[in-house]
Amino acid sequence: MSTAAGKKIEFGYWSDPLCVWALVAQEKLDRVLADLGEHLTVDYRVVPVFGSVAWRFTAGPWAAEGVEGRVAATRRIAEAAGRKDVSGECWRRAQPASSWAPAAAIKAAFAAERAREAEPGAGARFQRALRERFFVAEEDTARRDVALAVAESTRVPRASIERRLDDGTALAAVWEDHTERERLRIQGSPTYVFDGGRAMLYGNFDYGILRATVLELVRGLDPGSTAC
Repeated sequence: MSTAAGKKIEFGYWSDPLCVWALVAQEKLDRVLADLGEHLTVDYRVVPVFGSVAWRFTAGPWAAEGVEGRVAATRRIAEAAGRKDVSGECWRRAQPASSWAPAAAIKAAFAAERAREAEPGAGARFQRALRERFFVAEEDTARRDVALAVAESTRVPRASIERRLDDGTALAAVWEDHTERERLRIQGSPTYVFDGGRAMLYGNFDYGILRATVLELVRGLDPGSTAC
């Protein structure tokens, strides 16, 4: 496929650090980038769905099923996607207080990448590793020491993360994503946002749908073509 020189499609990829659906959907993102990545730029954003995990269990949508139900549901979703390394016990053994804390660390990692304090791709690598640390290693990723250990393992300078956590800029970036999420009316995690919000794909869908959507947008880069 040939496209107009230098042109790329930018799309937003919105996810919550504690979302099991984002964990199992990672393969789809990886596949579309492997297939069409030369034509794509990803704007990684966070959807801080789990503002208070305790509230979700006591008065929110998980109150009826409780921790046992959430453990079972997480394991079921992961196993259906071939992730047998996810037991769901993370919700019992390492329950984070909020996804806003790991979200702030993620925003700090992407900011470090933009500032060239970390190598290209470091932000996405950190985000993925942090999510794996919760679901697979069953560690509380709301804890600063856990986030910093993940930073070291993904070659993101600890100092870059710490500085942005300490001065509030990382948390401010989470708030900005939250506000943009409300403006775009994004329902949850994960969500792909195309063409400034004119098209979205949310939740669990077949890879073919994602590829077809992206492919049509890429074809629209050619002179005389029309994107979907």
